[in-house]
Amino acid sequence: MAVRCRCRGVRLHPMAVAAWLTAAASGMALAQTASGPSDPCFDEEAAAAHRITACTRLIETSKEAATLSQAYLQRGVLRELGGESETAITDYTDAIKLDPANALAHFNRGNAHDQLGRFDQAIADYSQAIKLDPKEPDYFNNRGQAYDHKGQHDQAITDYTDAIKLDPANARPLYNRGLSFANKGDYRRAITDFDQAIKLSPDDADLYVARGAAHEEIGEADAAKADFGKALEIDPDSEDAREGLNRLGG
Repeated sequence: MAVRCRCRGVRLHPMAVAAWLTAAASGMALAQTASGPSDPCFDEEAAAAHRITACTRLIETSKEAATLSQAYLQRGVLRELGGESETAITDYTDAIKLDPANALAHFNRGNAHDQLGRFDQAIADYSQAIKLDPKEPDYFNNRGQAYDHKGQHDQAITDYTDAIKLDPANARPLYNRGLSFANKGDYRRAITDFDQAIKLSPDDADLYVARGAAHEEIGEADAAKADFGKALEIDPDSEDAREGLNRLGG
């Protein structure tokens, strides 16, 4: 059974246990520029295509490095949201050239590299973002996901733990750390993390599916059935929960 975890966005923002538990909900947070000049490029109410055109026009006409960097970053975000990861990376790189201390540009470029399976490059960008802004939990969480994609679960767990320390009310890094523990075969610690994540986000079906799968792995069929059943109450379309119940005769 494969757990098809919904991506957990941050501001928009796979590993196997046996053959069924997938790791780290990606949550590739595409961080928008915090504020920008009064220009359609930064108008969040406008259509994406219109904004991209406006950003391009701003890039072609502006002489100010700060404005140019923001315009490249914003256009990169819009292109990334449109599935154009390669061109987004080009924009993020141009933003970084103009403003090397822009942590968001490094972070977003890391997300784009991660989406393209370039995990080492993603980790390098996340690491630079962390160096520039070590108090942002999303940076640690997403670097943890890149480590998970490489099968480096201990490094991932360290990053998720740092993210949890910085944002203890966020269920996502707890969930991701639980998946890393499960991928290491440490199902008890995985369940502990899923328990805490469920306390923080009790209406998230994916959390119950993941905990049910961990219970199933250690032979706790009744607990697994209860979790799969709860997941179906929340999301009647959850194929993973339904498959879990079918396997267990529930």
